[in-house]
Amino acid sequence: MVIVSPSNQRPVQEQFESWNHAVSETFSSVSCERAGVLNAAFDGRLECSRLGGMHLAQVQSTPLDVYRRKTHIAEVCDDYYLVKFQVEGRGIFSQRGREATLMPGDFVLASTVDPYELHFPQSYRQAVLAIPQTILKGQLRDPEQYLGQRMASDQGFNGMLSQFVLSLLQRIESFEPSLAQRLEANILDLLVTSLSSSIPPQQRLDRDLRVEHIFRVKSFIYKHLKDPTLTPDMIACAQGISTRYLHMLFKPEGLSVGRYIQQQRLQGCKSCLENPEMNSFSATEIAFRWGFNDASHFGRCFKVRFAVTPGQYRKHSQQSVALGGVGQG
Repeated sequence: MVIVSPSNQRPVQEQFESWNHAVSETFSSVSCERAGVLNAAFDGRLECSRLGGMHLAQVQSTPLDVYRRKTHIAEVCDDYYLVKFQVEGRGIFSQRGREATLMPGDFVLASTVDPYELHFPQSYRQAVLAIPQTILKGQLRDPEQYLGQRMASDQGFNGMLSQFVLSLLQRIESFEPSLAQRLEANILDLLVTSLSSSIPPQQRLDRDLRVEHIFRVKSFIYKHLKDPTLTPDMIACAQGISTRYLHMLFKPEGLSVGRYIQQQRLQGCKSCLENPEMNSFSATEIAFRWGFNDASHFGRCFKVRFAVTPGQYRKHSQQSVALGGVGQG
């Protein structure tokens, strides 16, 4: 877990600049501006933990305005969806012309590839879940339609998801890495359920049978990635469809079922190689944990996908984090 708390021994402006840097490195590049009385003391705290391919952070500070601008987006960064859960205080979030006023228990979906603003008129606390866009898009059709929409705690499954995330934050340091990665699938399930049920039926996007099947199949694959026996036959049997139909479902995706499974496993291995807490495991051990059963095959696939060997990627990514001071998410 990365913990940042500006030292009171430093001048207020230095504390704030340190805070802005830490927030940008943890989530994505933003500009933070102090709200309220500018010469007042600044207080902030940031904690960040890693699940599988996702990051979970908790952030709190005195009044603050946050801006993600086009100049930030032009910088090199990964594409994430940020799920912002209001824990204490009030937050006002806007993106793509939508504005959501968040009260404790509410949450909103944001994208790092579009500008947004976030205003905290009083002291606040938020939990932030950072999800690589490829992961959520593999589970949910058109996540973009939910951006900037207030997900009220008293509607649908929203409150259940918020409570689950807050409970996880309180205990995450006591979990084994393997358990934290399994919990990631549970969070995704609840998030997809909450978002999907938030729009009245008459306003939802039309979904044909193929679309419904493909998203159920991808969800099953994600939950069983670490099972080396995961095969098209196993998936088809679990979903009550034929193997032939399963392959037909993936034809419009532009890749086979097997290739999709491989890409998701490689993404999981990549996330583990970035994580210093996984340094006690060799690259081969990590590969086996994610369902690969041949070290040479894994090494070749990883290099084709990311243009470097697993060892080179681990060294480069962790050196970059060390130089930055806080892991980017």
